[in-house]
Amino acid sequence: MILRRSGATRSGPCDRERTLQRAADQYLKLLAAVGYTATDPVAAAELATDFLCALDRISATDNGSIGSVDSESISAAQALGHELATGLPGLPTSSRFVGPLASALLLAAPTETASAWALLAGHAMAGYAEALTERALGEHETILRAAVAAREHRISELQDRLHHAATHDRLTGLPNRTVLEESILRSMAAGRPLSLLLVDLDGFKQINDLHGHGIGDELLIAVAERLRAVTGPDDCVCRYGGDEFVITTAGTEDAARLIADRILIEIALPFPLSTALVHVRASIGIATTADGDHNPVTLIHAADRAMYAAKSGGGHRYRTEP
Repeated sequence: MILRRSGATRSGPCDRERTLQRAADQYLKLLAAVGYTATDPVAAAELATDFLCALDRISATDNGSIGSVDSESISAAQALGHELATGLPGLPTSSRFVGPLASALLLAAPTETASAWALLAGHAMAGYAEALTERALGEHETILRAAVAAREHRISELQDRLHHAATHDRLTGLPNRTVLEESILRSMAAGRPLSLLLVDLDGFKQINDLHGHGIGDELLIAVAERLRAVTGPDDCVCRYGGDEFVITTAGTEDAARLIADRILIEIALPFPLSTALVHVRASIGIATTADGDHNPVTLIHAADRAMYAAKSGGGHRYRTEP
């Protein structure tokens, strides 16, 4: 099942293969740290790398969104994990030998949004744990019943981490555009009125150029925290990309205007960062489902046009869809 490597599928062949090899090496190091050393380290490293490359190929052929990965790909990923566990002679069955694979999968995860990869990685890990469980039950069925329950709980937690990595921005921790689009679709399917605010920072490039990208990242994290603070628990605050954030809120344009007013006030306050006191402002575009027959793409584009109208007017303001 684990095929020989035929080149990476993301981020350039060389860079991607090096990433997978580093993740495989990390997996073996973590196994050693918890008590397992392969009798043939070279073969073990090749097996682990081939496992990650094969997972890459499966996910590259499955472009499904969250929750829509096909059953064939899921079965293939589970079989990969099962084969990895059975391919390491004498690998102990303790639950502590599941964690090293989870850490390696998080290290190997593509830097770009890759929902299929993360979900299939979770299924591969489940297959890996299942193989250990099968052997453990064969050896110590009665003794290990409690351990199996604890392991399943640990697997669930680790799968949640992988799912979170697939649906959230790594820098700010905010939901990403995958979650945003699915949230919009759910609201539209339910017939609920929805307003969308697209927030773009004024002068962010100049801050990056003056203070460096480290301060730029700190600023994005701080902006995300302020956006959470001025929105309600049922609002969806997402990082859309770069210095752009999107907020969806139930209700009409009036509700969105109130949020926009609060955002303009909060963002205009100074940001005390690690090495600088930074000032920034925002331009905001507002669009609502009441303005036409929208889908997620057209709704975001409408808010984007309104945002550029605000920026063209001097920034530090909001505009609604014309």
